[in-house]
Amino acid sequence: MSKPVTSPTGQTEQRPAGIVTRSAAAGIDLAMVIVICSLAYFGLVLAMLIWSPTSFTWPSVPLWVTFAFGWGVAVLYLTAGWATTGRSYGDYVMGLRVLTNRHRMLRWAHSFVRALFCVFFPIGLAWVIFSPMRRSLQDVVLRTTVVYDWHVVAEG
Repeated sequence: MSKPVTSPTGQTEQRPAGIVTRSAAAGIDLAMVIVICSLAYFGLVLAMLIWSPTSFTWPSVPLWVTFAFGWGVAVLYLTAGWATTGRSYGDYVMGLRVLTNRHRMLRWAHSFVRALFCVFFPIGLAWVIFSPMRRSLQDVVLRTTVVYDWHVVAEG
């Protein structure tokens, strides 16, 4: 029979996540935000086509509106994921969870501030390379941690 590997305290072990896994999760999250923004654009196009099919033209959205909308979607996407389950879709795929330093779930306000920091200062993730505790600049400033959170099964 197999059982999960546990720490001396009896909880599932949660080691700090490294740069490669966190970068992969961020890449998946970026892809999700692009898909969400694209679906929103095509929803707008479809609504315009249904509303006035005879005078339909493809909308021309200024570049700054596209970026502002994308950043807003990214902040809301990350905030909702971290505040509700502790993970975004990218974190889920890579087996990660965002927690406070006390290994508790982030609250909505904490998640929102962390999402703002991550979206507008993504290079802060590079600090993981130099940090002995594998913490990004966002983690250090906001007192959070990103851990591997999957159930490891040991034979025996």
